[in-house]
Amino acid sequence: MPNLNEIIHTHLQAVQRETWNNKLTCALTNKQLTMLTNELTGSLNWYSFTLVTEGRIILDNGAGEMIFTPNEMFVFYPGSPIYIHEASDDFQGICLICDELMAHDTQAFRNLIKASVIPISNYGNSKVTLTPSDAQRLQALMLLIRQYIMQPLSLKNEILEQLYSVFINDLVSIQSFEKTRLSISRQSEEIFISFYTLLTHNYLEHRDLKFYADSLFITTTYLSRIVKQITGKTVMDCINELLAMEATRLLKSTALTIEQIAYQLHFATSASFDKFYKRMRGTTPLAVRSIQ
Repeated sequence: MPNLNEIIHTHLQAVQRETWNNKLTCALTNKQLTMLTNELTGSLNWYSFTLVTEGRIILDNGAGEMIFTPNEMFVFYPGSPIYIHEASDDFQGICLICDELMAHDTQAFRNLIKASVIPISNYGNSKVTLTPSDAQRLQALMLLIRQYIMQPLSLKNEILEQLYSVFINDLVSIQSFEKTRLSISRQSEEIFISFYTLLTHNYLEHRDLKFYADSLFITTTYLSRIVKQITGKTVMDCINELLAMEATRLLKSTALTIEQIAYQLHFATSASFDKFYKRMRGTTPLAVRSIQ
């Protein structure tokens, strides 16, 4: 699985970038650079927040096509499929990328879980619409993070950790989710974070509740209760939604046959894949493929 350095040096060589301890980077992007995202196949182990500053971009994350214009932010999370359909010639944005492990280690990330700002509990809801003043402030924070990444400072680690937390907490505050914050214990938070990490890396091969419960050394009943409390969904709902999103990405952005996609997603037959997809999306894989 590629890390930040590999992503940057392999796919974004046209722009000089630096990362902080291979954990955090902030980059300015345009049409040419953002279209390179389509070359990054599979599930990547980072979170990214892309704020559109000019032009527009059209993408599909497996849950449907979305259009992003200035003052809108796209949130990418591990396990999420993504395909860029189009970017306008004048598209410009700024992208903050954080390694998965660093994200999970911060209190700000736990605030996101409690507030359900990013699509951890609502797969596919990847758009955050901002007011001009909020967008300007977040952009300033992202640019400040970018500036500090490139500075040789003795307390660089501490400064960047704090700036990243400020960015995430500001995003939570903007969305006004503090009013509906869930009452979740620290233990439940830790279990859910561990479950979510397992899920995004194993949902293709493991679709049974027992695998995740056993991996976390808890009972299936306890895991089910925590996931339901935080997401409002069952464990199987979470697994199936990720599968459906990945199936949509493969149908729309690859030349694989439906049979090959069914095999890649570990369905026993193309017929069982067809039945699953129709149940999840209300249409058949063939119908999605035929409109491409």
